[in-house]
Amino acid sequence: MKSLRILFGFLVLAAAVVGGFEFTGTVLTATQAPGGGTRGSGAVTVESSGVETLTFTETVDAVGTTLARQSVTLRPMASGRVAEIMFDSGDRVREGQPLLRLDDAAARAGLAAAQATVAEAQAAFERQERLEKLGSAAEATLQSARAALLRAEAEEDIATNTLNDRVLNAPFDGIVGLTDLAPGQLIDSSTAIATLDDLSVVEVQFSVPERFLARLEMGQKVQLTSPAYPDQVLTGTIGSMDTRVDRSTRSIAMRAEVPNPDGRLKAGMFMRVGLVLNEGQARAVPERALTVAGAQSYVHVAENGTARRIEVTTGRQRDGMIEIVTGLPDDAQVIVTNLQKVSDGSKIEHVVATKAAK
Repeated sequence: MKSLRILFGFLVLAAAVVGGFEFTGTVLTATQAPGGGTRGSGAVTVESSGVETLTFTETVDAVGTTLARQSVTLRPMASGRVAEIMFDSGDRVREGQPLLRLDDAAARAGLAAAQATVAEAQAAFERQERLEKLGSAAEATLQSARAALLRAEAEEDIATNTLNDRVLNAPFDGIVGLTDLAPGQLIDSSTAIATLDDLSVVEVQFSVPERFLARLEMGQKVQLTSPAYPDQVLTGTIGSMDTRVDRSTRSIAMRAEVPNPDGRLKAGMFMRVGLVLNEGQARAVPERALTVAGAQSYVHVAENGTARRIEVTTGRQRDGMIEIVTGLPDDAQVIVTNLQKVSDGSKIEHVVATKAAK
């Protein structure tokens, strides 16, 4: 009896296994489309982008500091009491414009005395010259009168310079900095009056590694950004280059000239520098279209409702675009969406061309 129950159990289990295989086969048969395709499967919807021509630049990044093209700390030529301050901090001044006048009463008196001496010596010389022509004066007396006149004229020149030194003039066009000077203050030739900076053109000082030395030349383009103006890219050119490589850093110092007509750039600012070594146009596609597998890079292009994989050689990057050096036809439509569902030979539909961001 026990043997019959065991045999019956085996028969039930065998029937269940056979029934399961038949059910699975029925399901698989039902889901197969004619021709071997999967029922319910369809083409992958994708979007594509055309190949574009963009300008790519090869740059060397550095940090720099702005310098005024001309800069000086103004100091008086003489000692004395401040009589008049003829500028305000931040004024834009012209070359030769008076900025400061010291008390000049003594200097004017000295000049007047020197001029009187010159007049006296001039009259004495002219008198001796007339007498010499009449034969009534010796040659030695005439020469003595001439020497006296020359000494008097030299004293007048000294007095004139002394008076001129009581006025401080701007040595070049520029902007005057802050000053703590006050009228009536006693100063001497070592007293700092203010700074004067020529900021019409700003120089940016920076250094680049010596390995780029063979590719450096005067007039190269430089792109600059400042934390003060983060949304603005400034353009300058290399104006000067050091004649030596720094031994400790193995870099060479350079200065770029940047026009500054509005005066927004000040001396001492921090700048991010991009020295342009090479600039040119090249074909490019969106970076998101690129697939990398090991050392191989490839993209998928849309061709007559089918995705085709193409191996490419890439180059520089810019604003979400990547340069395609070789491997891609100019008229290719590169697939940029649903790449995880696309493989070589996949059926695709509704290819919509979208303009790539520049």
